[in-house]
Amino acid sequence: MSEKNNTYKAQSRKRKKKKSNPKKVLLGCLIAIFAVGIIIFAVDNMIGNMFNKGEKIPEDIRTAEEVKDDVVNILVCGLDQEEGRSTYMSDVIVYITMDVKEKTIKALQIPRDTFVGSPSKSGKINGVYSGGKEKDGIMNVIKTLNERFGLSVDHYVTLDMEAFISVVDGIEGGLQMYVPYPVINKDKKTGKEETIIKEAGWYYVNGQTAEAIVRNRNYGGSDLQRLEVQSYFYASVIKYFKDIGLSDTIKLMPRFTPYLTTDMHWSRMASLAATAMNISYENMVIIKPGVRGVIAGGINVLEIPEDEWLEIINKHFRPYQKPVEKLNIDPLKDNITQDYGETPISVTNIGELLGKAG
Repeated sequence: MSEKNNTYKAQSRKRKKKKSNPKKVLLGCLIAIFAVGIIIFAVDNMIGNMFNKGEKIPEDIRTAEEVKDDVVNILVCGLDQEEGRSTYMSDVIVYITMDVKEKTIKALQIPRDTFVGSPSKSGKINGVYSGGKEKDGIMNVIKTLNERFGLSVDHYVTLDMEAFISVVDGIEGGLQMYVPYPVINKDKKTGKEETIIKEAGWYYVNGQTAEAIVRNRNYGGSDLQRLEVQSYFYASVIKYFKDIGLSDTIKLMPRFTPYLTTDMHWSRMASLAATAMNISYENMVIIKPGVRGVIAGGINVLEIPEDEWLEIINKHFRPYQKPVEKLNIDPLKDNITQDYGETPISVTNIGELLGKAG
């Protein structure tokens, strides 16, 4: 075959090649984008429906616009409706400041018996949840923290106490936890005592035992010692989740999301969790503020030393913002009939807690 014929056939093949239709290509791209959009929507909807979506926080309570990329403030509340109670109370109140810029997390444990006054009927902060005017109880707590202490709140998470049981029961073999004191459960009706933990030490605990340890009210120092025990619980949980990593942590989400309400989108929660995973134990600080235990009007309450609380708030929980100059706490109306004295501030980090546990 001649070279001329070969050239002719090659050119013929080129002429026979179909040209792409721009309209069909565009249509194909649109179909692909639409399909991906449906998948994303379905996944987003599925994950979003795993937990309860709460009310959005007003802008004036959130962190100032100019520093919102550097710091995130989150309120975490454990809600409880014990036998005999007609309403929920926020018996666990932890205010968390995540300094993204400096890679630190600081948690303020606010004792449930802390006296703030209204809108709580008892004056205690744990009664604010159900005592305020807001329909959504967590908004009562958020506004009280903002108005009384000058604390900004960007996001919140509330957990029914059943979540403690479910999460721990999802850990194969139980949660390895250090318990600093013996735990004795006392039945309110019969007065019968049951020893749950005989002596301080490391234990593998299931959900029911973990709940009994965290909520026990028979520690020597009552509310304040319970906060110390809760600190060890937090340290144990954080260590477990950091050890297993973010992907396995996400797998445990379905165990506690039914008991969870938050204003955050799931992607925001995942982003904050990923940031937290990369923060060292030494930069995860837990602060238990100093208080003064008194009986006023026949009620046990914890009075706030204003100067000390102002120093804690301004130093640890308002980075990059103007300091709060005064707290807005109602004075005790009733005479103090008994004074138990002041308990000093406690500042520790997760690394120290794990180190003390040994």
